Amino acid sequence: METRLLNYVEPIRRARGDFLYTYKGNRLVDLWKQGGRAILGHGQSHQLTILKNTLARGVWMSAPHPGMGHLEKALKRLFPAKERRIYQGLHRAINHLESLLGRQIRWETIPDPASPWERPEWQGLQNRISLWRPWVSTAGQQDQEQDILIPLLPFAWPESVAVLVLSPSMASQVPSSDLLSPVFAEYAQRAVYDLIKTQQEAPVLRVSKVLRSLSGSSIWKGSGLYWYADPRLSAEKYEKLFLNFLQEGFLLPPDPADPLILPWSLSPGLEVKLAKLLSFTDEA
Repeated sequence: METRLLNYVEPIRRARGDFLYTYKGNRLVDLWKQGGRAILGHGQSHQLTILKNTLARGVWMSAPHPGMGHLEKALKRLFPAKERRIYQGLHRAINHLESLLGRQIRWETIPDPASPWERPEWQGLQNRISLWRPWVSTAGQQDQEQDILIPLLPFAWPESVAVLVLSPSMASQVPSSDLLSPVFAEYAQRAVYDLIKTQQEAPVLRVSKVLRSLSGSSIWKGSGLYWYADPRLSAEKYEKLFLNFLQEGFLLPPDPADPLILPWSLSPGLEVKLAKLLSFTDEA
């Protein structure tokens, strides 16, 4: 994943919800959300409580612990029709997929169901493997049809915990789950339950002005929460766009392949400001 543009961002002191706060006292609206891993926002207190309580017990190593069962149970609720595997990080999960599919796989080669753009690097992997994102209209259908899903779950540390969701035929060809540290297992199960709870509450996007600006853009395409920059946009133009948004207090994805992820709501002033920025993106 390309992160060079993050060098332009002031060091972050703290984060809460959709906002990042820098050491210089500036506030940024996070439209990147770590590619979707912060889809529920930053600084979830109940997840932090679970993390602190588990750390306080001192069992940090990958040892038998009820946390694995808790995480398995949470994932079964989210993906009841599939088999699930849990691995110590995205790198190990992708290595297993490379062995299964007999080809090299990079993050950017995995088809993204929310993207309206067809990307050449996805060639040969459509209908075999896909990302899974919450609040994508086809996600339920994909859960039933795709053999291999890589869910973008609200885990802060993809290098420490990753999940594969598999059809039974595929699951029989993939190694069993790894044993995670209880710190990551307990944190991850709480994050999955938080996602399930939020999905059940069926939140509604309340940024109508922003959506109107996006619907008329020739740079951004998408729907709902997820909007993607035209892949034909040059790196120079995207960098200019990134800096323009950053100057106005909005953090775009540092990697143009990642989606701009909308907040569920914004204050009237911030919504007008973001809508105006988006309406002028054609000039970037």
